[in-house]
Amino acid sequence: MRAESPLAIHVHYEEGVVSLSGAIQQQSRISAESMLHSLLERTSQRSIDLLSIAAGVYAIDRVSKRVCGEQNECGIRTLRVVFDVSDYTYWTQDVITNQLTELLCFLTGDTWLISFNRQPRSHRSASNQRPLQFEGPHPSRVGLYSGGLDSAAGFAKRLCDHDQTHMLLTVGHQSAIRLNCVGQLRTLKGLLTQAPAFYHASFMVRFDKGVAGKMRDQEQSQRARGFLFCAAAGITADACGIEVVELFENGVGAINLPLTEGGLIDGLTTRGAHPGFLDKMSRLLSSVFEKPLSFTLPFLQQTKAEMVRSLVPFPHMITWAQRSRSCVHTSLRVARKRHCGRCPACIERRQAFKAADAQEDVSDYQHDLFNDEGPADPSYILCYLENARWWLASDPDVRTRLERHRILSKIEHLPQESMEDLYKRHAAEAQLTYGDLTLREPTQRPQTPKLQLDLA
Repeated sequence: MRAESPLAIHVHYEEGVVSLSGAIQQQSRISAESMLHSLLERTSQRSIDLLSIAAGVYAIDRVSKRVCGEQNECGIRTLRVVFDVSDYTYWTQDVITNQLTELLCFLTGDTWLISFNRQPRSHRSASNQRPLQFEGPHPSRVGLYSGGLDSAAGFAKRLCDHDQTHMLLTVGHQSAIRLNCVGQLRTLKGLLTQAPAFYHASFMVRFDKGVAGKMRDQEQSQRARGFLFCAAAGITADACGIEVVELFENGVGAINLPLTEGGLIDGLTTRGAHPGFLDKMSRLLSSVFEKPLSFTLPFLQQTKAEMVRSLVPFPHMITWAQRSRSCVHTSLRVARKRHCGRCPACIERRQAFKAADAQEDVSDYQHDLFNDEGPADPSYILCYLENARWWLASDPDVRTRLERHRILSKIEHLPQESMEDLYKRHAAEAQLTYGDLTLREPTQRPQTPKLQLDLA
C-alpha cells in the first residue's frame, strides 16, 4: 500500500522561480537562466519547459518527506503532478508522457502520475542572448562535476590523457558544494602549464521559506537530483552543439548493487548515475532536442581505487584530487576537517586512496579509522566486509543478487562476467583496506542491517 497524495501538486515556472501549489505550497529559485542566456543564442520554449519540469521534480522530491509504516515499509510515495508547459503539444504526446513517467518511477522508486497544463503565456527570454564565446578550443564534451572524488579523479585523468575539451557543469543544491567546485577548478587551472583545457558553468537551486523548513524536515534521500543534473547538462550540451555528456562515476558506484537482498526491491539505492537511468535519460532528451544526445560513463569498468591509481604517475593531480569532498555531511562543523571519516562515502574514499597506494592527507578526517578509532556503528562496515568476502569466495548468492539487479534495473545489456569481475576487484580492495578492522568472522550470508544505505 502506498501513501496517497489527496491533491495534485501544481508546478509553475516563471523567470527563475518554480512555484509548487495544491498539495504542497513551496517556491524555489533557480539561477540557471543567466547561464542559459549566455550559452544559448535563442533559448527554446521546450528547453525552458524541461528545466521547469526538472526543477519542479527536484523540489517535490525534497519537500515530500517519506513516511514509513507497517503497510509501507519503504515510504513509497504516490505523487500526482501537473506541470505548466509552453510546448503543450509536445509534452502531452503519450510516448513522451510515458517516457518521463517511467524515468521518474525508476529513479525515485515512487509512483508518479503526470499531466500537463498549457502555460498561459510563453516563457520570457533575455533580449541580449548570445552564444558563449570560448577563449580556446570549442568543447567537445559536457561533463557533470560534483566536486567529489570520482569527479576529480575522472576529470583529472581526462586532462592527463589530453582526451577532450570539456564544458563542466555544476548544479549547486547547496551553496557549499558550488563554492567547493569553483575553488577546486580554479586551483586546477593554476596547475596546468598550458592554456586552460576546460570551461566551467554553474547555477544554484534555492528554496524560499515554505514547507521545506530545515534540512532535518526534508526528505534526505533526494533521489531525483540526478534528473535535474542531467536535464541541465543536456540543455548545456544542446547549447554547445555537443552530443555526449560524461559522468565521472566509478562502476561500483554507478551500478550500485545493494549490500542485501532486500535492497533490490525496497528502493534504498540511488540511481543518479545508474546505466539504466542514463539510457532512459538519453532517449528522452534526444527526443526533446530532436537530435542525438547520450549520457556516458567512461569509467564504468573501473573501481574508485583504480580511478585514483591512474593518477599516481601525476603527483600534482593526486594532490589536487585530495581537495575533493566525499563526506555525506556537507556542512561538517569541525575546524579544519572536511570529512567525518565514518560515513559510507568516507569509507569508500579511504579505501580508494589506500588500495591505490596513493598519498592522502589523513588530517582531513575528523575520525581516522586506521589509527584513531573504529566506526561509531560497525553494522555497515561489517555488512560491507562480509559482502566482500562472499564475492572473493565466488558465492552463488551474491552472483544471483547481481543477476537479479541487472534485470530489475534494466541493465541486461551489461555483461554479467565483466560486472562480477568488477565487484571481485572491489571486494579485494575492501579486504585489503579494512580486513584488519573485522570485529567478528562471518558465520552466515549478509542479512539486512538496520541502517539506511541511501547515500544522499
